[in-house]
Amino acid sequence: MGTFLGVLCCVVQFDAGALEFVEAKPLPSLTKRFAQTDGWTGGDGAQSIVLSKDRTLWLFADTWIGQIENGKRVKSRMVNNTFAWQSLTKPDEPLKFFWAKNDKGPDSILKPLDKDTWYWPGDGGVVDGKLYLFCKLVRRQEKGAPGFQFDWFHNEFLQIANPLDEPTAWKVERYRLSDDKDQPRLGVAAVLEGDYLYAYGLFPASQSKPFSNPLAVARIEKKKLARMNRADWEYWCDDGWRKQPVKLVALFGDAPAEFTVTKVRGIPGYVATYTQFGLGRNVAVRHAFQPQGPWTKPIVVYKCPETDKKIFQYGAKAHPELAERDGQLVVTYCRNIGSLADHVNRPDIYFPQGVEVQLRWKK
Repeated sequence: MGTFLGVLCCVVQFDAGALEFVEAKPLPSLTKRFAQTDGWTGGDGAQSIVLSKDRTLWLFADTWIGQIENGKRVKSRMVNNTFAWQSLTKPDEPLKFFWAKNDKGPDSILKPLDKDTWYWPGDGGVVDGKLYLFCKLVRRQEKGAPGFQFDWFHNEFLQIANPLDEPTAWKVERYRLSDDKDQPRLGVAAVLEGDYLYAYGLFPASQSKPFSNPLAVARIEKKKLARMNRADWEYWCDDGWRKQPVKLVALFGDAPAEFTVTKVRGIPGYVATYTQFGLGRNVAVRHAFQPQGPWTKPIVVYKCPETDKKIFQYGAKAHPELAERDGQLVVTYCRNIGSLADHVNRPDIYFPQGVEVQLRWKK
């Protein structure tokens, strides 16, 4: 029997208050970094995690490895995850991309133990020199529209002991967060604060429906991370933090399967950056003073410019380590066009798009 999760009758949120939106525009200097024509030629996910004062790690899900010639992908293969380093001290240094190799060619770096499954890496953080990373465990599902023939059926939590080494040399430990379909699906975003790592997760699929994706949050003490024990998590419920996810608080109701919760220079508290409901042209932000909220109502800060109905947008995330001034929010979002044939013929679609958002804190 699964654990019963009671949902509050309404989402806890409040007015936007002191956070103000000023302007937003494309950031071509960032987009250009991903417009590669040899080797790594496109991917989605586009999470970033700071590894050190001079390096950030980019994490990608499904990725094309090969060449682009005469406006088409050639000699190319798609793998399920890749990574890149970006220098935080040498702005002109190009990204350094990493993927594995096998006897058939390019391959994913991170692989689950389950047969016929793969990882899509998500958010995480570095604690005591180790990288802790959430990964979606995914398998193929024949039913579904092109681009959606997959089943995200579990979440795993990885400990990488040597994150400063090249990703192909990482030493990985892992455990499954839950085998219970009635547990929240943790790992869609994460943030380090004080003594804790906070992990956000969608409510169980049975409690979500179109245009209603309630979001939960759990936390674990940093000092317990190395134990790799899923019993160490506690959940934000209607009467506070509990060891069991009973009567979870719904933080907000338009949550996606991937987003970020970050600090922003010059703005107190936290900003959530996301594609509303996970798919569409609207990039929104919310504000809270604590990781568990309460969160403000959403402010739509950018409408993705693509009007081609075959292109869909998703995966908006913030990258605060790239900000250069107070209130600046550097964002990427992903684009897809569904079928593999379209990926081959339109290689300009499938790589992250940079956006610059300016926020202001009204004192």
